[in-house]
Amino acid sequence: MPPFSHLGRDSIKAIVVYLRSHEKLPNHAAKVDAQPDAHGAPRLGEQWYDNICSTCHGMAGDGYAAGGTGTAIGKPGFLHKVSDGFIRTTVKNGRSNTRMRGFQGPAGLANLSSQEIDDIIVYLRTLSK
Repeated sequence: MPPFSHLGRDSIKAIVVYLRSHEKLPNHAAKVDAQPDAHGAPRLGEQWYDNICSTCHGMAGDGYAAGGTGTAIGKPGFLHKVSDGFIRTTVKNGRSNTRMRGFQGPAGLANLSSQEIDDIIVYLRTLSK
């Protein structure tokens, strides 16, 4: 999807309000964003990221720009906007209507532990510095 910054902040907010008016499921954003910050070992997170996440998101988190099939989760524009709870929930459960599948539990692609997911989040945060 191309950027739409030419619309301006107010127009983009109006579009978001319109789209949310068609929600059929409850909005869990506040609950997800209220989750605690991740704490872990970035060195271990880098290992998990390199072995699992980089397949789609690229070695430096550049996503499509690096030839990956996933979004650029290592870019400051993404990392400065999302909470650790958002990343944690996405890694655990995946994202509906996208290629992102969950990585925790018996149905998960890798059955990562909660600590391993937090290690990945802490590592990702180092990419935006």
